[in-house]
Amino acid sequence: MGRKKEDFPEYFLKNVKKPVMTSVSLRDYSNFKIGGNADYFFEANSVHELVTAVLCAREVSIPLYIIGGGYNLLFDDNGFRGLIIKNAVKGISRRENSPEVNAFVGTPLEDLLRFSVEQALSGLEFIAGIPGTIGGAVFGNAGAFKQSIGEFVKEGLLLDQSGEQVQVGRDYFEFRYRHSILKKKHELLLKVVFELHDGDKESIQKLIEENLETRKEKHPHHDLLCAGSYFKNPVLPDGRIVPAAHFLEKVGAKTMKVGGAAVYSGHSNFIINQENALAKDVFRLAQELKQRVKERFDVELEEEVIFLPASPSTP
Repeated sequence: MGRKKEDFPEYFLKNVKKPVMTSVSLRDYSNFKIGGNADYFFEANSVHELVTAVLCAREVSIPLYIIGGGYNLLFDDNGFRGLIIKNAVKGISRRENSPEVNAFVGTPLEDLLRFSVEQALSGLEFIAGIPGTIGGAVFGNAGAFKQSIGEFVKEGLLLDQSGEQVQVGRDYFEFRYRHSILKKKHELLLKVVFELHDGDKESIQKLIEENLETRKEKHPHHDLLCAGSYFKNPVLPDGRIVPAAHFLEKVGAKTMKVGGAAVYSGHSNFIINQENALAKDVFRLAQELKQRVKERFDVELEEEVIFLPASPSTP
């Protein structure tokens, strides 16, 4: 590209009009509270800042990763040799005379749900209690109670590899269980349109409360340091989706611990940072769980939590 990486902070400031932070602890931006320092860090509060920051990194060939709420993510103990951008671009609006909702993807899911209740729009009650942002949820097609967020996405606005903003329809995302095309393509989702349906405020709120109660019985308290369900529920050859916890329970997962990382005693598909855990502790514990399930049931568990290595060449 012709630009020197050591000139990146100056180049960034010139274009974004805000400084990029250096040597920032990633543990502060992870619900796991694990991770070393990122070389560069920036929190974007507008689409202009977000897009310009991304283009600056591309121009200087700086490795880049974008985060939302820091859930479903395990940072490397060695941090990240590049730029981490926190997408804090928020905002929700309803299309006039329509049950469709526009939302910037840095918006927390709980804000989206609250807006839906206020507008008496039904469909997303199942996301109650799921932490994180809209972007992370669409990226991984998050879901619960046999529903997924991708079912309600009508269209999205993307920043493609050439730096152009393009509108795409639902089919583009190739949604399936805990998957979207965004996991394969290095494109940035900026905005989403959700297609909901008119409902009754009281009924919507009642279902949300029921879902929250169900989650409270099974999931770790929000004070515990974890990244949500660690493994995807495996899809068997006959098409059935079986809870990963079904297999983990039978291999004694709840008694397992490596270093400061342990399996949550209340649900075997949650790994928690029990006592100053390192990423390598979580990683080793996850590998042991996978191995036990493979040996006993010949089922390959696949991580739902994303491990971000310090550099692209890290195994």
